[in-house]
Amino acid sequence: MNKVYTYLILLSLCISNSVYSQNKGTLTGSFESNNQIYKNDSKIGARAPKDKFGSNNYLKLDYTYGNFRAGIQYEAYLPPLLGYDFNLEDNGIVHRFVTYEDNDLAITVGNFYEQFGSGLLFRAWEDRQLGLNNALEGVNIKFKPTNYISLKAVYGKQRKYFDTGDGRIRGIDGEINVLDALKASSNSTFLLGVGYLNRYQDYTGPLEDYPSSVDAWSARMDFSTGRSAFQFEYVRKGEDGNASTPQIVSEGEALLANYSYTQKGLGFNFSFRRLENMIFRSEREAVNNELLVNYLPANTKQHKYSLANIYPYSTQAMGEIGGQIDFVYTFKKKTALGGKYGTNVALNYSHYNKLEGTLVDGIFYSDSDFLGLDGSKLYRDFNVEISKKWSKKLKSTFAFINLEYNKSELEGGNKGMVKSKIYVADILYKLKKGKALRTELQYLNTDQDMGDWIAGALEYNIGSKWSFFVSDMYNSGVSDTHYINVGGSYVKNATRFSVSYGRQKEGLLCVGGVCRMVPAASGLTISLSKSF
Repeated sequence: MNKVYTYLILLSLCISNSVYSQNKGTLTGSFESNNQIYKNDSKIGARAPKDKFGSNNYLKLDYTYGNFRAGIQYEAYLPPLLGYDFNLEDNGIVHRFVTYEDNDLAITVGNFYEQFGSGLLFRAWEDRQLGLNNALEGVNIKFKPTNYISLKAVYGKQRKYFDTGDGRIRGIDGEINVLDALKASSNSTFLLGVGYLNRYQDYTGPLEDYPSSVDAWSARMDFSTGRSAFQFEYVRKGEDGNASTPQIVSEGEALLANYSYTQKGLGFNFSFRRLENMIFRSEREAVNNELLVNYLPANTKQHKYSLANIYPYSTQAMGEIGGQIDFVYTFKKKTALGGKYGTNVALNYSHYNKLEGTLVDGIFYSDSDFLGLDGSKLYRDFNVEISKKWSKKLKSTFAFINLEYNKSELEGGNKGMVKSKIYVADILYKLKKGKALRTELQYLNTDQDMGDWIAGALEYNIGSKWSFFVSDMYNSGVSDTHYINVGGSYVKNATRFSVSYGRQKEGLLCVGGVCRMVPAASGLTISLSKSF
């Protein structure tokens, strides 16, 4: 019953006053509630929990007064949705902070999020979809001694469910705008940055000379001029062990390089990344997405269509090398290929190999060639997407995706390399009085794993407030199983309510290459979100 009371209190706080504002300050916030009622579904292997219910809830409040800002975040998992860690089953205030900020100095005491560079060295962040929150609890200082120098310092412990981990994080980061420092008159930008981070955790195990303290540093450059931009970052991590290889202590390194060029109607981007032994946590015993110190997103195209996300790439922090190329071109209006409204074509290619070096217990890479490309293939994706507006009412997107996914390496098991071709047609037709109808058809063809898939969706929108949909993913290759979902949503100002009923496929859920495994599930989903 206490769970019900807690949920009602959260809901009443959300609906009461949307904005509280006086001469003395401003109160803002947000509320989010995601709930599922489960049922057993033997066809897809879904087993409902004992109470057949899951509920993730978040209430965030921020108060600003002059140069001061304070805030809290309350979370309640009553219990957590299936697929989230069972250690989250609790409720309480998990995030609290006070910040003072003026023109050149900002000091935060409490819980905070922060990032050095691209995050390869350090990032404290939150992603509710992944059930990830590794905010630091401690002190964060930002200082700008001049208009071209920026400094950051952090000290604290990472959030671990409703507590903090044992490890301590301390770091400093600096960045200089070189052209501003030289007072050069230029439209270009040239930034140089360096970062240092230390993680300390007591070690009481049997191994000798096992590092309690691990140092890591980074150097980066960001240069842009005219239509071109180039970014480069290198990270070196000291000797460290982790839960998957506790008997092995080795250094790690990461390299990220990116070049982009843009002009009207054309865009090009090339990126390269190499990772070796870059699992970095504030507790070496942590697993899954617990206590991650750095941020290693997948450097691949993030597909928006369901069948393309059956085989998502997850970053291989212990050893990967590869990159991707993006090319976007718009055929001009009133040309043979552009037609009346123009045509947009997007090409993307990404490829990642496993690092090959000295194997320890068959799972660890060390002493790899820095640019060694002879490792086994992990992932390859070539895709093309053509979008065209045919009239004021009709718009279409057609996509083709040629994917190779090493399921044995990326998920385990003996499925080997899965080679698939995916075809997508997405049609939007605008009706009268702000109404619109969108249809989506997908087909995945493969001779491996679960064989062929077919997917379809029909979406009907009434203005900007009402939306209804029905969708299905059908495995015609092996299981002869339908994953039908039906639902709708209502939006008014900053409030959104949605409800759906159907099945959830078991597999990896990835957001930018950071993933968690979700179980098969079947039932009713109700969500509410509001900003105020």
